[in-house]
Amino acid sequence: MENVKVCLIIKNKNGDLLLQLRDEEPEIDKWVLFGGGVGPGETNEQALAREIKEELGFTISGVKFFGEYKDNGIKQMIYVLDEPAAEGDLVLAEGKAMKFFSLTDIEGSAIGFNFKQIIRDYFEEIEKIYSNFIMNNK
Repeated sequence: MENVKVCLIIKNKNGDLLLQLRDEEPEIDKWVLFGGGVGPGETNEQALAREIKEELGFTISGVKFFGEYKDNGIKQMIYVLDEPAAEGDLVLAEGKAMKFFSLTDIEGSAIGFNFKQIIRDYFEEIEKIYSNFIMNNK
């Protein structure tokens, strides 16, 4: 059976992304997206909802699929939370810390796994959508 992880891109109203500081190997003391493994009989979306509830005490109401990646033989299914989240709505239950990062902050930080590339891809996609919106509304 293929090893599948689900991860959630959580943004605040400023467009900054929430990351978790890992407290275990692999990638201890590096910043990562929230999420985890898909259990037997779970859909990706069920696993994502479970992981976010366990890690942040937060019930997700809507997500969009962003993309599929692979890192060290692990299939990563990346989703984006529909609505911005406020730090006051989140309670860290796993990891050392959580923090909202801008793209500039991320570039200079120790980011785990292949998440720096995933985050870059996300910001590039947002830039394309914004540019298209501007072009179509002149």
